[in-house]
Amino acid sequence: MHRLFRYYNQNRKKIWKIMIIIACIIILVQLLNQIAIQKSIQEQELIEEQEKIEAEKKKNNNYEPYESESEAIISSQDDVPDRYKEEFGNIIEEFYTYCINHEPQKAYNMLSTEIKNNQYQTQELFETLYYKSKFEGDKTYSFKAYYTSKRKYIYQVKIYDNMLSTGSKNTTYIEDYVTIVPEDDKYKLNINKYISKEKINKSNSNELLSVNIDFVDTYLDYQIYTFTIKNNTENTILIDTKEKSKTLFLTTGNNNKFDSYLYENNEKDFIFEPYQSKTIKIKFNNKYRTDVTIQSITFSDIVNYNEYLENKNIERKSIVIEI
Repeated sequence: MHRLFRYYNQNRKKIWKIMIIIACIIILVQLLNQIAIQKSIQEQELIEEQEKIEAEKKKNNNYEPYESESEAIISSQDDVPDRYKEEFGNIIEEFYTYCINHEPQKAYNMLSTEIKNNQYQTQELFETLYYKSKFEGDKTYSFKAYYTSKRKYIYQVKIYDNMLSTGSKNTTYIEDYVTIVPEDDKYKLNINKYISKEKINKSNSNELLSVNIDFVDTYLDYQIYTFTIKNNTENTILIDTKEKSKTLFLTTGNNNKFDSYLYENNEKDFIFEPYQSKTIKIKFNNKYRTDVTIQSITFSDIVNYNEYLENKNIERKSIVIEI
């Protein structure tokens, strides 16, 4: 025992140094173990979260998931017919796979002629206005039938950050709505909440104006009508003063009215020089519903422009176009 004490006294510093090193190694190993355990838990949580998202998109790799994806969110509507479930699901899968794999040219080729003419006349426009704003970085997505009625098949799409690559549990997403449309014996996509274009070609005229409704572009949240209007007089005509709301409106079969977004048009759009004819677009706040039928469009605030500049209280004229 005496020799042990003497050895300790002679090597005290060395012994304590070794003990401290051993203690530090033990603490470091425990700390690393705790970090590894915590990281494993976080990775498992991320995997579980990702699996939940992927489960919305597909249940396996042979495209059987469309049974659930084809059940419409708006329950009062019909589900996607069985004969279309897999085909429509594959189209949506293909388009968004191209997008998340950063192949915008292939994605652009899947768009309908309608939406190309309406919004994305070139691939560059598609990339600038749609693709780049939604698919920067590593993304994933899910989709589900949203509204299916009268041969309109609208899907809700959610675009997420890929949590497995970002390490983030953020479940916020970018939402879009796409519509499957037939074109040349195939099916194409309308995106960005655009549903369809419909030719109207209904008109009416009076002593002031001739108004033709050319066609309507329908979006999920509104409609845009295109009009060709001609001034039938030798005077300058203002088709709406924009002093009030509810002067230019759609009327439904049950006499409900949907106002126009007059503020989106400038005054020049509504001024018609003597005998002038031009085409204008006007947006209305009519959200997409198949149970609503538009019966007419009314312009109820038409004035002689020069007289109006002198006297704001002059008589207003109207014209109604039945659809």
